[in-house]
Amino acid sequence: MTEIISTARQMFLMDSIIAVIVFVAMMIDLAAGLYKAKVRGDARRSEALKRTGYKFLIYEGGIMIASMVDLMIHMGKMYLIFGWDMAWGVPFVTIMMGIFWCVVEFLSVREKADEKIHSDISKAEKLAAQILKIVETIKKGESPDLDKVKEILEGDAKNPEPLDMKDM
Repeated sequence: MTEIISTARQMFLMDSIIAVIVFVAMMIDLAAGLYKAKVRGDARRSEALKRTGYKFLIYEGGIMIASMVDLMIHMGKMYLIFGWDMAWGVPFVTIMMGIFWCVVEFLSVREKADEKIHSDISKAEKLAAQILKIVETIKKGESPDLDKVKEILEGDAKNPEPLDMKDM
């Protein structure tokens, strides 16, 4: 029994190290997001910090649950039953969970700016297409719906639908 407890202590030490590594990965993602927002001139609001707090609960909670699963596997001597003596005392579930969260954070740091740029370009393309339709309508001598045009140009529309010629 003392062997199980001493090995469990080592597992919890490894679990703690994994939790700290995941926390550091989250902080790197937060710092990268704040830096990219600063470089782009975007507003840095508390929404990002709220998301990070929520993410902390999910990630670290997942690590804690994985640690409990590893402990149950360890206490049940499952690795020894299956003849996997080398795996005795190794928190595989927690390690896999930690690797998964670190990969997610790595991809988040790498893709966040590109995603925002593509989103902005997409919005600009839609606005340009709508402006071209307005110009074409005016060239034909028709009068566009001025309220709809004003709404689009001022950006008041939450989800502006593409203009049809019927709208003009």
